Amino acid sequence: MSGPSIESPTGGPPRRGFLTAAAAVGAGAVALLTPLASGIAVFLAPLWKRAKSPSVPVALLTQVPDDGVPRAFTVLADKVDHWNGYTNQRLGAVYLVRQPGEEKPLALSAKCPHAGCFVGYTPGDTLFMCPCHTSSFELDGARSRGDQEVSPRDMDPLPVELKPVEGSADGVLQVWVEYIDYQTGHAERIAGA
Repeated sequence: MSGPSIESPTGGPPRRGFLTAAAAVGAGAVALLTPLASGIAVFLAPLWKRAKSPSVPVALLTQVPDDGVPRAFTVLADKVDHWNGYTNQRLGAVYLVRQPGEEKPLALSAKCPHAGCFVGYTPGDTLFMCPCHTSSFELDGARSRGDQEVSPRDMDPLPVELKPVEGSADGVLQVWVEYIDYQTGHAERIAGA
């Protein structure tokens, strides 16, 4: 007992119509999802990029005499917050110390390695002082009482480079500092606060 056979409107078996429709849906999905996935990847790409620490001009070398006295300078740079750009933003502060006879100064982050407070210096003193938890540091950035200090490490030194002032014919040098914002509360230096 066989029933009537069912044929597709085009006369072929119904399964061919299903496979054709499934292939069309699959091709349409690929055609739709490819640009969508590409767009999402481009939109999220800034989240995966690791920001490089900016190297910025901080002072003229003539502003840092070779007398061993620390001088504080604000670090300003353009900042990109994944998708938004901000010009001339305050990133932090550094102390520049140039010893007698030295050309290149030492740069120390003014951020305390313990809790991030601003480490202060009073002209004439022999130590940097953190007002938050009484840590003190020698003028080279070393903890004054070693491991007995609250701060887990010495002040953070930063890379320094001397570059001629652009457009200056008389050889004036600028002090450029790579401002690395280290995490606080760790004995080791971990970049990226």
